[in-house]
Amino acid sequence: MLSFRLAKARPFLSSARRGAPSICTRATAKPGDYCQVHYTGTLDDGSIFDSSRGRDPLEFVIGAGKVIKGFDRAVTGLAVGGSRKQRVEPAEAYGEADANAIISFPVSQAPDGLKPGVKVQLSNGMVANVKAMDKEVITLDLNHELAGKALTFDVELVRLVPSERLQRATFAAGCFWGPELAFQRVPGVLETEVGYSNGQTKNPTYEDVCGGDTGHAEVVQVMYDPDVVSYERLLEEFWARHNPTHLNRQGNDVGTQYRSAIFTHTAEQLEAALKSKVAVQAKHKEPVVTQVEPLENYSPAEPYHQQYLAKGGRFGRPQSSAKGCDDPIRCYG
Repeated sequence: MLSFRLAKARPFLSSARRGAPSICTRATAKPGDYCQVHYTGTLDDGSIFDSSRGRDPLEFVIGAGKVIKGFDRAVTGLAVGGSRKQRVEPAEAYGEADANAIISFPVSQAPDGLKPGVKVQLSNGMVANVKAMDKEVITLDLNHELAGKALTFDVELVRLVPSERLQRATFAAGCFWGPELAFQRVPGVLETEVGYSNGQTKNPTYEDVCGGDTGHAEVVQVMYDPDVVSYERLLEEFWARHNPTHLNRQGNDVGTQYRSAIFTHTAEQLEAALKSKVAVQAKHKEPVVTQVEPLENYSPAEPYHQQYLAKGGRFGRPQSSAKGCDDPIRCYG
């Protein structure tokens, strides 16, 4: 569930060296910053539709499109520890309900076990609600369940990392599901996203990339806090997750999209990656075939691929993404 946070930043007094009070300003959230927030969301009738309290806080980058627009606006200006209650109208939440988003099709094409009120996930990652069904026809509502409703959020900002400190790294190590989970577990990694990189076309689909004609590699892009984890530590995780001597193949996955590669964002990353490749080569008799080159033409993968193993994978068995977890990773779920 997407959510929002907002709070006022207030100056606080601190003692100067000679005892005279001075005014200091706490950092406040702005677009591009990474934040963690706790929230409780209620509808106009007072009913709670979602809350993060009692579980991990919601994590996102302000303005990155991972939460609704009203939530970004609500969080902007908050200082850590600040809280706010804010009402968000449908236009900045999930929009008005669209009658064209209600579709019907024959029951014979539906899986067993469906009944009115059940939510189903479609192949494109969308979640639909079974609105009605009879012996012949099933009707799905593709609108978000909160479409057309005003939402009120009681939010609290619990962590803030300014955009000036954030860095990104991008790695290709075979099928992107397993490497993403491995990086999710690394302390200091704030966010992961799987996608496609360094191919010839823009915004390819999964099917395009699997066809092998676009030249893209399956990658995991990592946003991290360099004050907590170094790029060199991320390189260690990358090398440990796959066999860099296999050309265009990892396990049973074969094709250029499964190649080993480090796609760098800065000159410093490029230098560090080349240096680490030399060190890794010294540990292998076979040539290390890992590409090391600047990032180009990156685009995120479809929503259903994101955090795939943590959400349950192919067999519906979620795997832990907790920091420091060393449970074996089941690459396909």
